[in-house]
Amino acid sequence: MQLMEINEEALSNLVIRLAEEHIQSLRLEENIYFMNSRQLEDYLGLSWPTIAKIFLGDPEFPMLKKGKHYMFHKKDLDKYLDCYYEELKHNGGDILKYRRKG
Repeated sequence: MQLMEINEEALSNLVIRLAEEHIQSLRLEENIYFMNSRQLEDYLGLSWPTIAKIFLGDPEFPMLKKGKHYMFHKKDLDKYLDCYYEELKHNGGDILKYRRKG
């Protein structure tokens, strides 16, 4: 049987560094004004084809087009998603089957 020694100082430094990186990423997220499509994918945890299928056809979905590229205003997007979530929750909860009426 092998025993493993734990360097408590190194472990503590690692935890502190990871916590600081996480806090910094949260601060950056707070300061984001517009997101691009890749950032939106990460933010929603959905693929681009799924986002296109579910949201891009909705005229109320907050997006801007810059040539071929989309831009998404984070605060407007958060408001939209809060409403969408409530509607989805009361209409079966299946994001792939639900279509907004409007």
